Amino acid sequence: MKHPKPSSEILRKYLTGACSEAESQEVNDWYQSLDAEHPELWTGAEEENLYNRIQVRIAEQEKSHLQPAPVATFWTYALRIAAVLCIGLGISYYFYSDPAKPVSVTKAHVSNWVSFENQEKKVNRYTLPDSTTVWLSPGATLSYARDFEKRQVRFSGEGFFDVKPDKLHPFEILSGDMKTRVLGTSFNVRANAGEATCQVTVVTGVVEVESVKEKRPVVLRPKQQVVFAKNSNALTVQTLSENRGTKEIWQSVSLVFDEVPMDEVAERLGKIFKVSIDFKDPQIKKCRLKVDFNNQRLPEILDMIDALLGTTYQIEGDKITFGGEGCH
Repeated sequence: MKHPKPSSEILRKYLTGACSEAESQEVNDWYQSLDAEHPELWTGAEEENLYNRIQVRIAEQEKSHLQPAPVATFWTYALRIAAVLCIGLGISYYFYSDPAKPVSVTKAHVSNWVSFENQEKKVNRYTLPDSTTVWLSPGATLSYARDFEKRQVRFSGEGFFDVKPDKLHPFEILSGDMKTRVLGTSFNVRANAGEATCQVTVVTGVVEVESVKEKRPVVLRPKQQVVFAKNSNALTVQTLSENRGTKEIWQSVSLVFDEVPMDEVAERLGKIFKVSIDFKDPQIKKCRLKVDFNNQRLPEILDMIDALLGTTYQIEGDKITFGGEGCH
C-alpha cells in the first residue's frame, strides 16, 4: 500500500525529534511503503536510509518553492536517528536511490550469486548485506554470494569501499588475480578489464593485497597505494604525496557556497577534483547555490546539486556534464 509523502515540516520535526506520535507513524508508514516495492535493495542501515531519504525529500520540496531569482538552499538538521559507523569519516550526508524511481544499477541473479553493473554515467552507491558501502563508478560490476557468509565479492571497474568492521570475518575483494582483504576500513579499487594494472589506494585503516598466484601479500596503510601488474603479478607499493589543493573524487572535502553561480561552483570543483565540468544548457551556469558540504565526496556533492537544482549530471572519464532543466 502506498502512503503519501509527508510534508517538509513533518519531516523536519521527525529529524529533530519534535513530531507527535501520529506524525512519527506517518513518516514510518511512508518509508515502509517505499521499501515494499524493492525490499531486496535495503539490506542494512535502515535508519540511516530513512534519515537520508528525508534529507533528499526536504531538499526537493524546498527547491520547488524557490523565488524567480534562482537560489538553491540546503539546511542541515539535527540527527536524531542513529547512523552507521563510517571509518575515519564521521557522520556525513549520503544519497540512496529512491525505490519509486528506476534502480540505478542493473541487478541479476545467477544461481546463488547476486550481480550488479552500474550502467549509468554517474557514480552510484550500493549497501551490501553486512552494511558495507560501495560507490560504483560507471561500468563497474560487483557480484557476491546471496548468503554473504564469507564477506567476499568479485569486482571489476573502479569503486570506493567503506567496509563495516568485523574482526572475525575479513572482507575480501577478488579482481581477476588480485585479492584485497580488510577488517574494516575505506579504500579505492581500480581494476578495469582493459588496463594493464590494478590499483588499491587506502584512505583509512589497513588493507592487505596479494596476487592470487604469487601469494605474497603486501600491507597498505593510509595514503599508500599498490599497483598490481597483470602480466607479471608484481605488486608495487608507493606512498602518495599529499596535495592540499587537489583531491581524488573519492576523497572527502568540506565546502561552503553562499548563493554562488553554478559556473563558479563548477570552476572550483573542477580545480579541487581535477575534472572538467560543462553544461548542456548555458542557463544552468546562472543558477545560484547556497549549501554547506561537510566531509563529502564528489559523487555526493554532484547528487546534492542535482537534488537542489533539478539537474542531471553524467560522468565520462574526467569530464562531468550537467543537463536537465536546472533552476528554470
